[in-house]
Amino acid sequence: MSKQETSNNPYQGLSLMQALVTMRQLVKDESLNHFLMGQLYNYVVDSNLLKGTKYKNAADFFTDNIQEVSKATLLAHGAVARVFSQEACAQFGITRLRLLLTYKVAAKIELNSADPGGTFIMVPIEGGEVKPKLFADCGVEDLRKALANLRTPDEPMPAEDVALVDRYREAITGRFSKDTPVRVQLRSHEGKAVVDFKGIPLSQVHMLTEALLDQLYPVREVPEVEVQPAVG
Repeated sequence: MSKQETSNNPYQGLSLMQALVTMRQLVKDESLNHFLMGQLYNYVVDSNLLKGTKYKNAADFFTDNIQEVSKATLLAHGAVARVFSQEACAQFGITRLRLLLTYKVAAKIELNSADPGGTFIMVPIEGGEVKPKLFADCGVEDLRKALANLRTPDEPMPAEDVALVDRYREAITGRFSKDTPVRVQLRSHEGKAVVDFKGIPLSQVHMLTEALLDQLYPVREVPEVEVQPAVG
C-alpha cells in the first residue's frame, strides 16, 4: 500500500485499541440501521400509504425503488423490529435474532423479548448429544445447528409405545374441558421414548394423577379383599 493511499484513509492515526473500539461502534451502528429499516418497513406495512398506488405490499414498493435491498431482507428486519428492541438488535445483531424467532416457532417455546439472551437453545454437540445453551452465548452457527436438529425427522416410535400413549392421552384429555390446552406428547430422547404432559392447570393436577392411576391400576384389575368374619 502506498503512502498516498494510506493517508486517504479517514482512520489514519488510530491506535490498535482505538481501531477496535471504532470497529465495535460501526458494527453496533450497522445493527441499529437494520432495526430502523425494519421499523420503517413495518410503518409502511401498517399504514395506508400504498392505497391508490400500483403496489400491493411494502416489500414490492421498496425493492422496486431501491435495488440494493431484497424482499427477504425487509421481511427479516421487519419481523425482528416487531418483537425486539433497538438495544437488543445492537447487542445480538439482526441475524441471530432472526434465527431466534425461527427457533421459537420450530421449538414451540416461549420467548422473553425484553431479555432474549436468557433463552435456552438446544444445540447439538459432538457425538450427536444435544445440550442447552443460552442464546446470549450462541453464535449464528449454533443457532443453525439447533434449527437443523429440530427439522430432522424423529425415528419411528414402537407401535406399543404409541398405543400406550394414545390410551394415556384419551384418559387424560377426557377429564378436562375442551377449552383447556392439555397435551400429551410422545417423543424420543437419547434413544428412549419419553412422554410429556403439558398445559395442566395447577389447580387440576389431581385430575392428571387420577387419570394416570386409572390407567395403571384399572378398577377391574384391583384384587378383591376377602373380609374375614369377626371372631368373638
